[in-house]
Amino acid sequence: MYYLCPILFNNMYKNEERKRKSTYDHVIKYTGLFGGVQGVSLFTAILRNKLAAEILGPAGLGIISLYNSAANLLSNSTNFGISFSAVRHVSELYEQGDKEALDKFVQVVRTWSMATALLGILVCCLFSPLLSHYFDGELDWLSFVFFSPVVGMMAITGGELAILKGTRRLRRVAMQALVNSFCALVISVPLFYWWGEDAILWSLLLVALSTMLTTIYFSFGSHPFTFNFNLKYSYTEGKRMISLGMAFIFAGILWSCVEFFVRAYIMREGSEADVGMFNAGYLLTITYASMAFTALDTDYFPRLSAVSNNVCVANEIVNRQIGVSILIVAPMLIALWVAMPILLPLLYNEKFLPVIGMAQCSLFSMYMRSLALPISYLLLSKGRSLVYIFTESVYDIVALILIIYGYSFDGLRGAGVALSIASAIDFLLVWFTAHKLYEFQFSVDVLKMFLWQFPLGVFAFIITTCTEGFSYWILGILCLLCSVFISFRLMVDKVVFFQKR
Repeated sequence: MYYLCPILFNNMYKNEERKRKSTYDHVIKYTGLFGGVQGVSLFTAILRNKLAAEILGPAGLGIISLYNSAANLLSNSTNFGISFSAVRHVSELYEQGDKEALDKFVQVVRTWSMATALLGILVCCLFSPLLSHYFDGELDWLSFVFFSPVVGMMAITGGELAILKGTRRLRRVAMQALVNSFCALVISVPLFYWWGEDAILWSLLLVALSTMLTTIYFSFGSHPFTFNFNLKYSYTEGKRMISLGMAFIFAGILWSCVEFFVRAYIMREGSEADVGMFNAGYLLTITYASMAFTALDTDYFPRLSAVSNNVCVANEIVNRQIGVSILIVAPMLIALWVAMPILLPLLYNEKFLPVIGMAQCSLFSMYMRSLALPISYLLLSKGRSLVYIFTESVYDIVALILIIYGYSFDGLRGAGVALSIASAIDFLLVWFTAHKLYEFQFSVDVLKMFLWQFPLGVFAFIITTCTEGFSYWILGILCLLCSVFISFRLMVDKVVFFQKR
């Protein structure tokens, strides 16, 4: 028996090590699933933007950006966070296996979605003169009145999508994303080709309608529509759902306001073309790269909430998510740095080449985002909504001031530098808050991953800004290969899939 003890201890250690690695399997699996779906949808969106850029030019894309900014601002201001908070409540009931309670709560979600849709339409109509004023009269108030149904359809789409995510209908979520991307391409491009800028408003309306109808189709296939006329019950049950989402959505409202005022400022000081340039740079470096974080809402946040009272376990989950984010994002950012002179003309056209400076400088913000976002969700999982709102508010105010100052000082490139500085400040604030309140600290593994990958990013930036020709491509590709190798090697150490069984 004495001789068996080392063997038993060794087996226990191996089992524990395999269990730890399997948790990385889970994180990578769901990050890859939602990132893959986002990637396919992204490809379709890129093709649509490319064709729209060729047909409409920077000014036309600037108008589309202004409409989308207004839609996001109004939607976030009126939907009470249902698209976020409903996922958690529906998921809890689904895990409990109580079909009757689940069906009732689905009715509550749909009732609130329709109510917020009507509220969004009303608010858009009432504030249409103010919206037109902030865009310096480039978009008249009547255009925003006709645009108001887009806000309402976004609310209904968000509610139905929350039901699909909460009931784990991931295949349906993926299918509706793919179908909606294809519909947006098929609808918008022919309209732009035939009627140019005059078709922008009709295109946005029809795309929003097709998105809502396809999402409803997939959602009703899982839960047929039954309207709950018990408004008192819907109000009582909905209050819990809304209280959870308000902090998250308030942060979204603040950022939508920042985007809105930044674009309005750029148009006042520059032109519609400058707004289109800014939007192109932001899409390429921030929005497109953010597809690596799409699993946070649907998988990471519910898991983190379930163990929020256990400091050690919560810290471990946060560190795993940060580690996976770094391993995936870092090679992607270096690839964007190196391929920027090819991607911009390919995705848009040669007129957008002046935005390269902004795109190169703003990519550093994604390193900070890969660290800060998982920690931010820790604040939400603890129920400390005021703390979360405080950190997000500070970031939004700092970002607004820095972007305006950066643009006035050095144009679009200055705005890109401002985005990275604001993200660095946000990371420091979020980390300091989580460390002081919840004893959060980075694991050795995460620090090792970051210290391997971030210097490569700095080197890639230096290469892409200081070299050209043969040296540019050789050094850039070598830097990318090093980053891919490091991520793959570190991932092999963490994932059971790569281990010998």
